[in-house]
Amino acid sequence: MDRRPFRPLAPGSLIPVLALSLALLLHAPAAAQAQLKWGLKPVQKTASPADDAPDKIAAERANAEAGKAEDQYALGSRYLEGRGLDRDYAQARVWLSRAAEQQHAGAQHWLAVMHRKGLGEPANLPEASRLLLLAANQGNPLAQFDLAEVLATGQAGTVDKPEALRWYRASGTQGSAEALYRAGMLLLNDPAVRKSDSEAHDLFLLAARRGHAKAMYNLFTLQSLGRGVKRDPVAAAKNCRLAAGLGVVEAQYSLGLLLLRGEGVLQDREEGLRWLRTAAAAGHAQAKTQLALGEAEARGDKNLAEATRQLKRAAQAGDSKARLHLGTLYAAGAGGLPKDPVQSYVWLELAAQGGEAMAAMHKEALVKTMPKALLERAQEQLRALTPQAVE
Repeated sequence: MDRRPFRPLAPGSLIPVLALSLALLLHAPAAAQAQLKWGLKPVQKTASPADDAPDKIAAERANAEAGKAEDQYALGSRYLEGRGLDRDYAQARVWLSRAAEQQHAGAQHWLAVMHRKGLGEPANLPEASRLLLLAANQGNPLAQFDLAEVLATGQAGTVDKPEALRWYRASGTQGSAEALYRAGMLLLNDPAVRKSDSEAHDLFLLAARRGHAKAMYNLFTLQSLGRGVKRDPVAAAKNCRLAAGLGVVEAQYSLGLLLLRGEGVLQDREEGLRWLRTAAAAGHAQAKTQLALGEAEARGDKNLAEATRQLKRAAQAGDSKARLHLGTLYAAGAGGLPKDPVQSYVWLELAAQGGEAMAAMHKEALVKTMPKALLERAQEQLRALTPQAVE
């Protein structure tokens, strides 16, 4: 996780973030709204050896037996985690249940986790959902996140994406970068919720500022395509580099291409090839192909032309991945091919029709740079290659 100090927003970006914070506040449940209004945060305790001392545990037990919910929760958590006491799921259930009956949100959440995972007894997802809702309504951010997961996946029998989005937002307002990221993904891709590229961008921005690597990569894709925000290749490249440095393989591949092309960054073929090698070593198939062609081109390899011909033959035979590779090569003028946006558009569109999601992204970025006349020519060529329906 990125441990660098938080950098304040630039003045020009403060207004949209304040607007987003207000929107998130309005969507949060009452208890979460109170936490936001008064600035309350979940208490983060740093464990020390004294926390597990026998006399401390004995005091917790005495207080728990006297009916104090916080100590019942503490004792149940010890049994659940095996912290200071031997792990005992039966005892964990006993003490967490007593605290949960007194409306202790933390105990309700832990007990829900036990029901959800089947710890000590068979899983009981309806009961887990009931307890998560109780804890979430009290503003427990972990319960809010887990409840959103249950609703998004239908683990309790019913899928409710809009309600999942509401709870992801609520958890995100209290600091969960993963919740912000999940909410953004729903807004970006899921037809069950009201799509909003702009809100997804803002949620990814907040998650990225909290060190979420995949959110950084999604910022890159939105900023490079101009989806939900003005197209900004320089900002996109910066976020791509951050995500690549944090190990996101797709970002490593994309950064390699950006450096080879000089898109949003100064062109640097050597560094571009290094990032492609990193992505290829992680198993990224497209990076392996681009790397082979890029290295052959850098060496002036006489076999480069033959490698490109083989790629063309595979693309013409209907191989969607080959079509994607060919389209990106034409876009960059790499692999011994001329820079040709028309050919790039055709092959990327064919690859997208074959199910290659990255092809659709590359094509969308390409279209934003193409003059109308070139785009019309590309669409005409595509129609000539694509069988037309018989009326």
